[in-house]
Amino acid sequence: MTYTQNAFTGRTGARPISALTRHIERELAARIEDAVDIDRNELYRVLDGAKTRLGLSASALETLKHLIGYTRPDDYKAGGTPIAWPSNYTLAELAGVTVSAIKARLRLLRKLALITMRDAAHGRRRGQRGESGQIISAYGIDLSPLRTRFAELKAAAEAHSAFSRLEKHGRQEIARVRRMVSQVLAQAADMRLTGSHWLALQTAIEGAAAQAAAARSVRDSTAYEEALSALPGIEDLVGLTIDRHMFPDELDALGSESSPFIHIQTNPSSKSVQALQKSSSDPEVVDPIEPDGPPSPSSSTFKTSPVELVELFPTTAMYVGAQRPTWPDLHRAAARLRTDLGIRTGTWVDALDQLGVDGASLAIMITAERQARDEIRLTPGAYFAGMVTRAHRGELDLPKSLWGFRTAGSALQ
Repeated sequence: MTYTQNAFTGRTGARPISALTRHIERELAARIEDAVDIDRNELYRVLDGAKTRLGLSASALETLKHLIGYTRPDDYKAGGTPIAWPSNYTLAELAGVTVSAIKARLRLLRKLALITMRDAAHGRRRGQRGESGQIISAYGIDLSPLRTRFAELKAAAEAHSAFSRLEKHGRQEIARVRRMVSQVLAQAADMRLTGSHWLALQTAIEGAAAQAAAARSVRDSTAYEEALSALPGIEDLVGLTIDRHMFPDELDALGSESSPFIHIQTNPSSKSVQALQKSSSDPEVVDPIEPDGPPSPSSSTFKTSPVELVELFPTTAMYVGAQRPTWPDLHRAAARLRTDLGIRTGTWVDALDQLGVDGASLAIMITAERQARDEIRLTPGAYFAGMVTRAHRGELDLPKSLWGFRTAGSALQ
């Protein structure tokens, strides 16, 4: 009676049989004739990619790879049968774990239908190969399910890889838009601008990020793509909020009518005032920038006003309605110009952060004028982005460009 109870409880080492394992084994047996030849070495890569979708633990995958290592490439070809017969003790030694841990790993592999067991009457694993290396007889762990299910496993690996690429792209895009929103909110706070429209930007990006995180947790690519599809709208909302609420008519912005002139310290050389093609906003020219306008060694000063800038930049003048424009007028004109020039909101926000409102507006005006004169080789957006990149490196010299425009204008008179 005691023996019978032990046999049913598995204490004698008998392997428990369930309806699930029996169904899996019958299904695999029915499909074995359709199995195709596979490359044993490719199994490692495929299993690495499919493990998440299969629910395969890292430890069980380690033992599965050990088992594959006991087989030979020809075992996965027509007429072959991949069977491995190392003992649990040998597998435990390889993995540096206990025999009990190996038994748990094998149970999981069997449950996932990645292996089946081919048992001898005495319960021991053993095998024999002929002179050509083919298996003559073997009892042990049958890896035929890997060959039978190879197409399915490969598809799972490819789906996992595709989602991983999508996830990486999504993380980058979410980080980019979140950074953009943070920059805008910091600029608004610095200008003491308040209102629910600013907070709405933060709510929008955090909502998209939360939706993406939920989709990522269940690896739902459709839901993840849906979350990412909201990002362009948030970027547009950022640009719209800037244009509507950072440059309103009543705003007395930096350099407004209370301070109608802008003083830019520079040390122009003879080269910098001779030709527009060699002024600092050209991508190939590298000149140092003095970000806050400290005095140059020669103490020369570039002094200008919105009125003069409108005269220097006719393209911008078409966007300015006032006869005596102020800096807020130029700011609003630059905001409209950047849209017409196709400059991305993120680049515009970055320019505002790096150059300030006045500097970013000047950069837009320079870009628009060069575009009108057909002096830009690529696109206005790429040209403007190049200026912002140079500002990041501390290499943009807006005063030098302004000297170039003023000098060229004087030469035409």
